[in-house]
Amino acid sequence: MKRKMTLLLALLIALSVLLQGCYIPLLPSEQTEPTASQSMFSWQDFADSLRPTDPTDPTDGPDTPSEGVVRDEPLLAPVSFDQMKYARPDTDALCKGVADVQTMVENGSTAQEVLDAFDPLYEDYIRFNTMSTIAYIHYTLDLNDSYYDEENQWCEEQSPLVEQALEKCYIAMAKSPIRNALERLEFGEGFFAYYDENEVYSNDRVVELMQQESDLQTKYMSLQSDMTIQWKGEERLVEELLGGDELSYPELLQVYRLYYDKYNPQAAELFIQMIGIRKQIAAELGYPSYADFAYSFYFDRDYSPDQVKGYTADVAKELAPYYYEALYNSFEKTMDSEKVMSLLKQTAYSFGGEIAETYDYMEQYDLYDITESTSKMPGSYMTYLWAYETPFMYVSPTGKIADFLTAAHEFGHFVDGYVNCNGTSSIDCNEIFSQGLEYLSLSRADLNRSDRSALTAAKISDAIITFLTQACYAEFELRVYALPEAELTAEKINEIFLECNEEFGMGMTGLESIIAPGWIDIQHFFIAPFYVISYCISNDAALQIYQAELRNGTGLETYRTLMSLSSGNTILALLEQAGLSSPFKKGRMAELADFFDEQLHG
Repeated sequence: MKRKMTLLLALLIALSVLLQGCYIPLLPSEQTEPTASQSMFSWQDFADSLRPTDPTDPTDGPDTPSEGVVRDEPLLAPVSFDQMKYARPDTDALCKGVADVQTMVENGSTAQEVLDAFDPLYEDYIRFNTMSTIAYIHYTLDLNDSYYDEENQWCEEQSPLVEQALEKCYIAMAKSPIRNALERLEFGEGFFAYYDENEVYSNDRVVELMQQESDLQTKYMSLQSDMTIQWKGEERLVEELLGGDELSYPELLQVYRLYYDKYNPQAAELFIQMIGIRKQIAAELGYPSYADFAYSFYFDRDYSPDQVKGYTADVAKELAPYYYEALYNSFEKTMDSEKVMSLLKQTAYSFGGEIAETYDYMEQYDLYDITESTSKMPGSYMTYLWAYETPFMYVSPTGKIADFLTAAHEFGHFVDGYVNCNGTSSIDCNEIFSQGLEYLSLSRADLNRSDRSALTAAKISDAIITFLTQACYAEFELRVYALPEAELTAEKINEIFLECNEEFGMGMTGLESIIAPGWIDIQHFFIAPFYVISYCISNDAALQIYQAELRNGTGLETYRTLMSLSSGNTILALLEQAGLSSPFKKGRMAELADFFDEQLHG
């Protein structure tokens, strides 16, 4: 739906994490004065000691740098986002040019001749990616803007063709006598090793399938725009019905039933087609399953789907008993976008160093959007504009204090993107810095004692819900993709989603007809398959940052250490280098359950 519904029942929380990008909502609470979580020292005194005297002065916080972050030189000079003009790239010329360079390589040109021809084309490739990103940002800012809807779709269709041309050229380089010279002069040692084993976009059939997949994804996003049902004799927007005060509890349930009755079959038809296409992609490339392909190619993971099967079972076993307690141990308070950004700015300055510098940069060039609009895409994300070497932060706010942690989450991505010039390639590592900054912000934000205690308790509860929902979703994906084609029906998919919710403690007797079809609201299943497990794995790492902060105040130091090692790394290797525990360590989930129990109950 266009934005996250604010009237959510307890049973629908497991369905409400739409997760476009990284949005993890806090939940409405019936508590008015929650008890502070217990720690080994005075949390409030520690927080007060870190807060700068003047929250508008970045030099007043700790660790403000004497020298700025050293970053890559951008292709285009930095400008504010509203000055970044979109123009449809000439992808035909780009693809032809790259193909001509491939011919030069195959015909025996020297390394320098090849690079002289290739370098300006690579700049055009960077511009293409940047234009694609600008189109996407504008598209998400207004789903009703037909121009950017069309341009975003066009860029998505062109991307596999551009990537195909580039990959074929790289493969030719890797097989040529000038391979070593090209690495020495420009690409770096070992650059072509990747192309010895990965020939994805150079496969014409795979590119064709990816374009079909992109078309189905566009149809799904269009389906999510302006969803309506017949209600009391007139066509009504579902969002308006659920966001208003006119519905009784039985009417609310009826709206959900009508909504799912109408849209579940349509979304299921698209999803089933996507699964078929994705299985063909995996088979074409020699992978045993699409999960294996996605884990390796898209997410660069150093763990397997088989490991995740055992991991999700541990999550269900250890954390399911806490679900409903966590659900109601949450915090709701009105907070407008201006206050959210003011609080985020003060918090960033309290961290000092590169985090304060990053906020100044983001604000100087207006590289974020947190405006409220019914036409915005729900959720939040950080993306990167390569030609400008700059991140961009997007938040679709709810008007509640939860927006502060959502903004902190995306700002954590922004900091990583700014400091490492988007060099953190692992999704799992990316999510450490978003979730980690949420936890660290709990003590640094300029909140009163009551709000800090309530928000901290809510975040701990949110962490439990994150593990349960995302592990549930990961298990759901693995089971659905394992179905034989004959069993791949809307009814069977609904059945599996209900089973998974019940196994992870999120079922509710009598409301199965609402829970079962709710998977259609999880955008990641359609847009980023097999992504969701990253929220669990990275949340474990982020909690280790938080535990270090609680234990001896070294959380920020741990955060910075991880960030300094993350570029080009994988998560298990990163954690080992930083001296932290693997999420797959035997007994680790039981340790986290004990930690959560202590935080919830003292």
